[in-house]
Order: sequence, then C-alpha cells, then structure tokens
Amino acid sequence: MKVVPHFMVLLMLGCARADMAGECDLAGFYTELGCTPTPSGDNSTLCPDSFTCPELHPDPAMCYYRGIAYSDKSTIPQNLINNPCSQACSCQVASSGGPRFECAAVDCVEVFDSDLRQCVSTYDLEACCSTGNVCGNDAIANLKTCEVDGKSYREGESFEPKNTHKTCICTAGWDGSTDNPSVCRDINCGIEIHYQNKLLDNCAPVFVGNKKSCPISFACPSETTKIVRGVNLRGINAQCVFGNTTLGVGDEVTVDERCTTCSCEVPPFVSCTMKAACN
Repeated sequence: MKVVPHFMVLLMLGCARADMAGECDLAGFYTELGCTPTPSGDNSTLCPDSFTCPELHPDPAMCYYRGIAYSDKSTIPQNLINNPCSQACSCQVASSGGPRFECAAVDCVEVFDSDLRQCVSTYDLEACCSTGNVCGNDAIANLKTCEVDGKSYREGESFEPKNTHKTCICTAGWDGSTDNPSVCRDINCGIEIHYQNKLLDNCAPVFVGNKKSCPISFACPSETTKIVRGVNLRGINAQCVFGNTTLGVGDEVTVDERCTTCSCEVPPFVSCTMKAACN
C-alpha cells in the first residue's frame, strides 16, 4: 500500500477546497461559515451533496463570529476579520431584531470623485479602497495588462477569475496562476458580520445569477411563505431548515421577493436565486 505523507494530504485537501469554492454552488458560502462538506455519493463530481455546519448561534443573546461569542458592544479584533471592507465591527443586541454586528462605513473616494474617472484606480489585496491612481494617457498606456476570462485589466486593477472564489490584482508578472498569495486571496463575503440575525432565524441566502458568489441578501419566512414539496431525485438524506420548517432536497419555498426562487438543493440551508433582469 502506498503511503501519502501527511503534509501532502493537507496540500491536496487545501487545493480541493479552493477548487470546490469556485466551482460548486454554495461551497464558498459554507466554507466561510466553517461547515464541513459531506462527500458526494457520485465519485465523479467534486461538489458535495450537503454540508455539516457548527452551531452558529448557541446563545441568541450573543453575536458570533468564527465560533467566538461577542456580548453587546464588544468589538471583533480587526486581525480576525478577513475582509478589508469590514472595519470596527461591534456586536449590537437589541430588544427586537436579534443580535447583529455594526461596522464603520467605508467610503471609497474613487466612487464619488468624478475627476478620477479618467484615471486607472490601483488596488492592494489588503485594502478595501484604491491605494493609488494612474492618470494621463501616456502613463496609462505604459501599464502592463492582464487578459483574464476574455477581459483585459490594467496593472493594479482588481478582478475575480471565474471558478476560483478569489480576488486578484493585475501585475506586470501575471502568469494566469491564482495560487500566489501576493497576487490573489480568497474572497470573504462577511456573511456572519453582515447577516448575523438572518443566520439566527434560519433564513435563506439570496444570490444573483449563480450560487458561487457572495449572497446579496437573505430571504426569511413570513406569513405568506409556502412550501412546495418536490421529488428528491438525487436520493440525499440530509435536510434543509427554513425558519422552523424542515425541507427535503427538491422542495421549494415561495418568498416575498419578486423574481426570486428558493429551494433545498445543498443542505442545511435553503438557498435562493434572483434573476439579474426582472420585468
């Protein structure tokens, strides 16, 4: 029997997780929450049938981030937050609405300054806003470019390669690889920070287009919610939870959001897709 060294097992697992987050629906969402994938019964596919998640809210009177409890008014240490756009996030426990994190507003000057629209804004992996600007036709023309997924990016610009769940910076030495941590990093959606109370209420993440990106919102149960029982063609035993209701794979949920469809596909969360264009 061939023995694989321990460090090689860890390396292969890390690569599989990285590929899975970019290629499988909801894999990035679950990985960020610390959930563990359940291997698919079909060995030909990388994507798990379901995930097993830790208890995300043992105490409804506390906020939780990465398994650590935060009491009212306590702040998450910045070095624990893997998202440069989430700054000074503190727990707020209100009498209604459930626990939530509130963060400082981050306003990027390149969004509001019209004079910069003629320039190329340059970015750093560890910064939320641009860290510099290249202005003038000659200076811009001298920038190297990166060709990614049929699009061209100038040196210093950021982009998200398809099927990677990563954000990268175009550099003069870009070789197409996303494995270099000085050039690319994993995308962190800040799910626990921005949707703390939605997780507590077992709401469903809402995605636009596909379920490999960050959710844009959560759909929660209401008085008009209806469950439409479907057929579990994949024979998956794991179940989803939506509010206080348990669903099987293939079941659908009607929600108040227009042009949004929700179903139990990859337990334990019901997930929703919103059409990018909706009449």
